[in-house]
Amino acid sequence: MAGQSAIWWVASGAANGTEATATAAGDTILFNETPDVTTGGHIFTSKFNIRNSVPENSKVDGNNNDVQDMGLDGIDVVITGLIKDSDASNTSMTNFMKWMNEAKTTVGYTEGRFGLRLDDFPYFNMVPTSTYGYVMANPEFSRDPDEVNKVRFTVTLRVGGDVRGWLDANGFNGE
Repeated sequence: MAGQSAIWWVASGAANGTEATATAAGDTILFNETPDVTTGGHIFTSKFNIRNSVPENSKVDGNNNDVQDMGLDGIDVVITGLIKDSDASNTSMTNFMKWMNEAKTTVGYTEGRFGLRLDDFPYFNMVPTSTYGYVMANPEFSRDPDEVNKVRFTVTLRVGGDVRGWLDANGFNGE
């Protein structure tokens, strides 16, 4: 079933940050739910890192250093997958290259212009807004000669802007 997962880029001046808005502009990469990569692509793994700031305060005369909870620091999502067609006609590769060449924020989406949908693990799904969004960082591509006309990728999406507001809006309310 195509489209179980998607990454999209919100164009400057878009009416909203939804996947449908980006799809109309062709700025979406869809991924299948099975590793059959004869069409589209497949996400193998998704890794989620929720960072909490915990500085350590030295106690020169004490036995143990003190640690301090400074709260939520950020969220990183690392996605690894495979896309079909490593040739010049591949729209997924074209999108990745275009996205990295453009600004990662834009008018109306100053905290990040990337969205994510993972139907089978929705906790990190995001529709970009004016106060939060994903910023894409450090995509890596590799081509294995045993996987003809396919390219592996790893991409990091970092939550930009009001991380706590995004968590609260999705029902992950804290104190």
